[in-house]
Amino acid sequence: MQRVPVLACVILALAAPVRADTPSARPVMVGGDGEIDACPSLGEIVPLRKGGDGFVAVRAAPSRRAREIDRLKPGRALLLCEDSTDGQWVGVVYAEPWGGAVVEDCRVSSPVEGRPAAYDGPCLSGWVARRYVMVTAG
Repeated sequence: MQRVPVLACVILALAAPVRADTPSARPVMVGGDGEIDACPSLGEIVPLRKGGDGFVAVRAAPSRRAREIDRLKPGRALLLCEDSTDGQWVGVVYAEPWGGAVVEDCRVSSPVEGRPAAYDGPCLSGWVARRYVMVTAG
């Protein structure tokens, strides 16, 4: 029996096609009101149950089937920017944990005129299940 090197298995796994039922990425939209902050609320990841994964998945779109793009621990600060149409997901912006960045560095804490636009600032963004987010301000 021929053995496949571990690195080859990793490369093959990364190159695997996306499932047909995987939702397309949907950017988090910010701004548009002109009178309130581009992301009007602050929040954080709630404490999670013992024995669970210990993290909350950040998704590329508001769906459990969407690609996972990050994992956040309880207590992680978030800017809450938009809700999904069904109210089950929230589009968030958050600072990278390394380099000392904080949510105030994400450039969404002031009003933005015009139509809502996809977030393209210096921080990270994605979709988190609403049940794992506690609003702390706004």
